[in-house]
Amino acid sequence: MPAVYENLGVRFLYPENWSVVDEERDDWPRSVTVQSPNTSFWTLLIYPPRQATGPIIDHVIETIREEYRELEILEGEDEISEMLTTGVDVCFFYLDLLVESKIRVLSTPSATLLWHYQAESREFDEMEPVFRAITTTLLQTQVASH
Repeated sequence: MPAVYENLGVRFLYPENWSVVDEERDDWPRSVTVQSPNTSFWTLLIYPPRQATGPIIDHVIETIREEYRELEILEGEDEISEMLTTGVDVCFFYLDLLVESKIRVLSTPSATLLWHYQAESREFDEMEPVFRAITTTLLQTQVASH
């Protein structure tokens, strides 16, 4: 049975055995992260509507780069719930592990949403359907509420 996150003006489902870190802030962006029991996590950053998407993607990349100097970055896009999302795919090494990460962004009438998910490469392929399911429930509720 999935757990339900409903706060910060968004709603999504996530695995019930994952933990939630919710950052309530008065300024932007607002964020929530759901963390698997292993290395996987899915983070949502919520910005005001009509926020320029390029700079917020660049900011997330630079945040990753502060921790992991050598990044491989490729442009990426996904269609989720009949919506085209754009962003980047990022790979880097942590110790001897390859880490895969996807950053996607979508503007809605009520907010600009950026989600970032990552896992160690051996876990990534197994977890990507879970990440996509979380994102799908987020986007379905965003569309339904407008």
